[in-house]
Amino acid sequence: MKPQSPAPATSGHSLLQLVSDHALENLLPIMALRPSKLLLVRSADKSAESAVANLRAVVPVLAQDPAFNGYQPKIIDLPLSSTTPDIAETRDLIARELIANPGTMVNFTGGTKLMSIGAHLAASVFGRASFTFDHEQMRFVDAHTGRHERWPELGSLSKHFTPRLLLAIQGRSLDDYRHEPASDPLRAFGLKAYELRNQHSAAIEAFIKNLRAQFQTQNGRLPQEPEELKTLLAKPLPAGGDPIRFLLTATTNAGLTKSDSQGWKLSAAPERRAIERSLHLLSSGWLELAVLDCLQRNPRYQLPMWSFEHVKQSGNDSNDADILCVDTRSNSLRLICCRVALTRSPAEHLEGLAARARKLGGAACTFVIYKPAQGQEPLIRSEARRLGIDAAIEADEIVKAFSPHAG
Repeated sequence: MKPQSPAPATSGHSLLQLVSDHALENLLPIMALRPSKLLLVRSADKSAESAVANLRAVVPVLAQDPAFNGYQPKIIDLPLSSTTPDIAETRDLIARELIANPGTMVNFTGGTKLMSIGAHLAASVFGRASFTFDHEQMRFVDAHTGRHERWPELGSLSKHFTPRLLLAIQGRSLDDYRHEPASDPLRAFGLKAYELRNQHSAAIEAFIKNLRAQFQTQNGRLPQEPEELKTLLAKPLPAGGDPIRFLLTATTNAGLTKSDSQGWKLSAAPERRAIERSLHLLSSGWLELAVLDCLQRNPRYQLPMWSFEHVKQSGNDSNDADILCVDTRSNSLRLICCRVALTRSPAEHLEGLAARARKLGGAACTFVIYKPAQGQEPLIRSEARRLGIDAAIEADEIVKAFSPHAG
């Protein structure tokens, strides 16, 4: 799709808006209408105060988009005196602002019901255009309190959503997180491993078991000393038939292994963290890479970030890094956790994912499990429903959830 020509930085009019608990209800009308002055009416509640702060923080992020280049509205915070304002207080404050700001439109989507009634009354008395915002249908609903020629279309606004923008409107900063790039050969390895695991499960599982046994000591961890690590790296990897040869060819193309006259060897620095990363990718990280490749080819999911985690958690042994992307169907961030098998109880895995999503401000979640143990599937589905998490269990559901050709 060709990018549209950048629209004017501001529309030249004012928008009075009741502050909403829903971040997108605050942001989308501003993106669509681009007011030069933004009058934010809110209760004295701390959450409403935080929502105003988030709007102030998101404007500079929005201005980085070429379509909003130079957008700098004047933002005025208009707190009411109570945490539960009544109709009269809301109506009177808004009436004063409408007198002082001719031509101002009113958005009464946010706030309490009493605040919305007060805003609607004020707009009616002064004949000002007003509306509510239907988040589910992504449209303005005209309240018919004043003339407005045409409400802008909202559907195309999602193309301007980025992880940085959607984090900012929730009061988070992308700079507090890290993620890794995934090269084409690395994603190709993930797809090949996914294919081979589906077709030759026993052979691949046996190879992974032998691979871990070769590198781990009796306590199940890598040795500490660099010389011991160098010795392990010099040993050829476990041999196998055609499926293993196909897998290792893909790992060599991705830079994870190398081959010589003795066979294939792990290609990593003699450091525990580097070797652990390579072993993780070979044994289970391939699933993340296969899902990532599907995300990058599926127009529903935009700007996926692989191995996404908070900088303070980076380097931990928990392997709780995820994939973060923009889901254009739900107009939200989506956090995707991929597991080949569970190392903890289903509840622990899913509650951990839900907690990480809450730290992002409430991202949608998908839990991907390639091969649950016997009896785990009902528990996973039950916990996922309880926590509001989408579950994709085993190959068919994974393909249905992320394939570019899925319905």
